[in-house]
This record gives sequence, C-alpha cells and structure tokens, in this order.
Amino acid sequence: MAKTTWYNIGVGLIVALGSFTYGFGFASFATSIGQPGFYAYFNLSIEGPDASYANSILGAVNALFFFGAVIGALSAGPFADRFGRKLALLSAAVMSVIGGALTAGSVHIAMLIVVRILQGSGLGALATLVPIYLAEASTPEKRGMLTGLHGFFLVSGYTVSAWVGFGCHFSTNLTFGWRGPIAFTTIPPLILLIGCIWVPESPRWLLSKGRVDEAWTNLSKLHHDASDPDETSAHEEFYQMKKQIELEQTHPSGYWAILSTPSYRKRALLSCFVQFAANGTGGLVINYYSVIIYTNLGYTGSYPLLFYGIYTLIGALGNLGSLLTVDKTGRRFALMTGFAICLISLILETAMIAVYVTGSQTTNLAGQRVALFAIFLFVFGYGLFIDAASFIYSAEIYPTNIRSRGVALATTTYFIMCITYVTPGAVAIANISWRYFLVFVVMTAITIPIIYFFFPETKGRSLEELADLFGDPVAVHLTTATEAERAEIDMEIKNEHLAEQLEYAGERR
Repeated sequence: MAKTTWYNIGVGLIVALGSFTYGFGFASFATSIGQPGFYAYFNLSIEGPDASYANSILGAVNALFFFGAVIGALSAGPFADRFGRKLALLSAAVMSVIGGALTAGSVHIAMLIVVRILQGSGLGALATLVPIYLAEASTPEKRGMLTGLHGFFLVSGYTVSAWVGFGCHFSTNLTFGWRGPIAFTTIPPLILLIGCIWVPESPRWLLSKGRVDEAWTNLSKLHHDASDPDETSAHEEFYQMKKQIELEQTHPSGYWAILSTPSYRKRALLSCFVQFAANGTGGLVINYYSVIIYTNLGYTGSYPLLFYGIYTLIGALGNLGSLLTVDKTGRRFALMTGFAICLISLILETAMIAVYVTGSQTTNLAGQRVALFAIFLFVFGYGLFIDAASFIYSAEIYPTNIRSRGVALATTTYFIMCITYVTPGAVAIANISWRYFLVFVVMTAITIPIIYFFFPETKGRSLEELADLFGDPVAVHLTTATEAERAEIDMEIKNEHLAEQLEYAGERR
C-alpha cells in the first residue's frame, strides 16, 4: 500500500489554508456583530423598538453571504473539472481576497450586503475545492487524516477569528473593532496564493485529461516511499487509478448524470444528507449567534466574546483529535457517536434556556454554568466526531468523473441549510428562544438511525474501490488482492511499461 509522505502532508497543509480562509471569513462577521462599533457605525439598535429591524438586517447579510457561497460551490465543481483543481483554488483565493477587502471597507449597509455575496462566492468555492483535492491526493491509509485537515483548518479559522474579535473588542477605535476582524480575512487567501506555487495538480484530474506522464510525476512525488526503491506501491496505485478512470470515462458525467444514474444518485443522497444533518444539529446557529446566546444567559462586557473564543478552541481541538483517529474508528462510528453527543447536549441546552432565560430565574448561576457546559460539550462532540467526518465522507464516495460536481452539491446543501437555519436565527432566538432549539433536537434524533441503516463504512479502501459499495464495477482491486493477484497486477504493470518504452523507441526511430 502506498505511503503518505511528509511532502504529501505539507501539500495538504497548504491546500487546507483554503478551509482556514473559509472558516475565518465566515466567522469574522460573527465577531463583528458582537462589537458595539458595528451597530453605532450602521445606526442599528439591538434593543428597544428598532431591534427587529437590526435583526432583519443581520439575517439579510447572512442569507446573501450564503447565497454567494451556493453560487461559488456550484460553479467551482465544473470549473475544477475543466481547468483543474489547482487553478480553481487560485481563482477562489483571489475572489476571497477581493471580497474580504471590500467587506471590510463597506461604508453602508447596502454595500455590506452586496460585497458579502462576492466574499461568500470565493469562500464557498474554497469550501468545495479543498476536500476534493485532499481526497484525491491522499493514500487510502491516511485519507481520513488528510481530508480531515479541511475540518480542522476550517474550525481553526473560527478560533483565530474569535480571538481576533476578542482582541479588537478592547480597541479604543470602535470602527476598527468591527472592521479589523473582517480585514484580517484577506491574509489567509494571500498566503494560499503564494503556497499554491508548490502544490502539484491532482494526479487523478491529470489522468482524466489524458496527461499520464504528468500524473505519474505528481503521484510519485506525493507518495514516494524511500523503503521501496522500485516504487512498486506507487506503480500499483497509479495503475489502479488509470484503469478505473478509463472505465469511468465510459460513464456519463455532469450534474444531470448524478441525478439520473441510480448509483450516482445514491452517493449524492448520502453526501448531501450528511451535510444536511450536520447543519440540522444547529451547530452553525450556535456558532454564529454565540455572542447573543451568552448575552441572553446573563453574561456581559467581554465575556460573550471570551466564551466564543473558548467555544471555537474546543471545536478546533476536537477536529484535531478527529483527523488523528478517524482512519482507525471509521466514518460510521464517528458520525453516530457525534450525533448522539450533540443530541444529549441540545436537550440539556434547550432545557437550561427554557428555565433560566425565558423563565423567572434569569440570573441563576448554576443554570448559567450548566448551559455553558452543554454548549461546550456540544462543540467538543461535533468537532471530534462530525465536522471532519462529514466532509471526508462527502468527498470520498464519488468517482473521479463526478467528484467535483458531487462535492459541490453536498457543499451547496450545507450552505442552503445555513440559509435555512442561520438567517432567521437572530429573530428566532429573540422571539421564540428555546423553542427554536427543539427543531435541532428533533433533526439530530432522526439522523442517528438513518446513518446506522444506510451509510456504508468507507475507511481503508482506495477511492477507486469504493465503487463496490454502490454497485459500480472496479477495474482493479488492490486492498483485498491476494499475493498471487498482486503479482499478476505487477506483471501487467511491467508489460504495459515495456510496451510504452517500445512505442517511444519506435517513434524516435
């Protein structure tokens, strides 16, 4: 089996900066709306008769950001298929820089709303492209770890953004307090642009375009094994890729093919559902409106921003644990465990809000502490078991010919559910309080049996061999091959290589 090299990990870390960019860019606005300067600058009020107007404006800004993210996700799939994963990443990074700069420079609400659409498009494209590249560049043995970098870096973006917002809260310049966190979102995509100089194009994409020599060069660099001087494992992996992609190219591709082909449609339903379910926990609502939730629990001053920073730090540490363990525990175990922990946390949190926020004991210290514990338990379970695993699963179950568009559909589902839950979040928390969280309790309870009965385990297999799970043919089996079968494969590889050499020699003559 091919080995995961330090070079492969280094490339993954660079590409995962796109996930950090998304997390930082998304969460920056969550910290900005916790700054008093934001409301003063745009003449908004979160208290009194004008509070409903302010909440509506926040909902509109959020909705149109995710609308832009949907556009970015859906366009990133076809763009990556046509022009390559690397160029798509570069283009999305440029759009994120421009969008972030214009958002930070917004001079009125109308401008803020429009440019957040642009920023959302760039960030939505990055959220789609990163797991595609990481899955395609990884080995079967460590695919969970490498693709899990997406979730870890994404939540790390939340974390850094939270602490940047916390620091900006103490600025004497109230305008910088809300502009600063957004302005800093331009730095990660700039670093990604520079880092992409050292990122090779996806070998699988190159093979799909018939660029075999380039594909082998990139794969041998990514999965070079110093203990295997003949590069037998890399040759076997490359041979399997090549034969499977040749087989897949006889099949239809595109968005319509995904919807009309039964085995592709099954993949789409699973990958879209896991994103739907992840949002159904209310994770992004809790994340995005944490400052408001902590304020409602009775915390004032810098405490809501401090608790938000702790919340995101716990989530990042959970994601770190996830990428280190998901290849051993498997995707099914991680998802079911994570949703179970989230369900317990949501029930506890809903009860505490119902009693100590909307009830008569709004300053009960014990209730506040239990509510905080429930929130922190939620993000730990979500980060350790759901965040990375959901993105890994969404990216790995598709064949190469539809992976970009399939992941785009899954990411689009994620963003649509963000619009569904996050957009009314401020108004819902203000008006119906704990009853809004009952939606997430029900959705999470439904998710657990669906994963148990319908989601196959994917750990340990190559991307090509996962076709077996969905009734599609596999050109070459390596994971389960016997010694005799593997020897036969190695002989075929040598014969094919010899034939290529003879053909090349004939052309030279």
